[in-house]
This record gives sequence, structure tokens and C-alpha cells, in this order.
Amino acid sequence: MKIKRYFIWTILTTSLLLACTPTGKEQTTKGKDPVELTSDENPAEKTVPQEQRNEEVISKYFICYTSDSNPNLAISIGFDADEKAIKVRYKGQEESMDLSFFKEDFQEGGAHPNIETYYTELYKGEKNGVYKLTHSGIWDYAEYTRKDGKKFNFTIDHELSIENDGYRTTPCF
Repeated sequence: MKIKRYFIWTILTTSLLLACTPTGKEQTTKGKDPVELTSDENPAEKTVPQEQRNEEVISKYFICYTSDSNPNLAISIGFDADEKAIKVRYKGQEESMDLSFFKEDFQEGGAHPNIETYYTELYKGEKNGVYKLTHSGIWDYAEYTRKDGKKFNFTIDHELSIENDGYRTTPCF
């Protein structure tokens, strides 16, 4: 429990520092645009979809994950102030899907304790699959089990997820 409180304290402190730091413009990790542009798009014409803007308002931070088996497959998960995942978006998709929390496990031992949280993915109100999110030290993992039983594993992309010593405050894409 102490580690969870420390984690919450760290996120709140980092959020406060970020909120009080004048930046002039939204910063992204290493100058990368959080909205992925394809080669045939004109950056001047690119706008952030309303869904993504709404996602930024309700999410306090985001973690970017890449697939362990397919580097072109990536997800962005938004978390609320209570550190619960609330939205997931696959790279290349227009809209996010809701996540509904249903269970948390805390496992002590090893170098760092593991916190595993479980969520139901909802697409248009229907159960689409289950996410198991694991946090251990500086590592975050996502295991998605589709309703047909097929599993997909993802690992945090530290380069995209971390900005200013904390998780990013804008969606990954």
C-alpha cells in the first residue's frame, strides 16, 4: 500500500509541476507529434479529432505500448486521477474504446511489487475482450485477451510514454 501511495504522490507532484510550468506550447516527447501523420497528409491540414480532445480532458495521463510481436501494432491507454484505465486506442483507429475496471491484484516479492489491474474492453457497449495491465517498477505491460481467446502482449514504450519524469499528458497518437 505504501508503494501505491508513493506512486500516487509521485504522479500528483509531477502533474502539479507540469501544470505550473509555463511552456507556451504543448510539449511532446523528443519533438514527435502525438498524432501520427502518414506521408500523404499535409501537417497544416491535420486537426485533432474531437474524440481525442475529449479523451485528454478526462484522462490525467497516458501510457504508450507497443506489441511484443508486431512493432507496427501500438496502443495508447488513458488513466484517470484514481490511476484507473478508462480508454484504449489502437494506433490508426479514429476512436477510443471504453475500459471498465473489475479487479486489482497486488503481488509482493522480487525487486518490485507487481500491481495487476483487470479491465473489460467495451466497443459500442458490448464486451470485446479483457485487458490485464501490470505495473512493476518502471515497467508497464498490457495483455489483451480477445473474446475469441486470442492473446496480444504489449510493453510500455518508454520513449513515447515518459515526458518530464512522468507519464505523458497527451494521447500517444
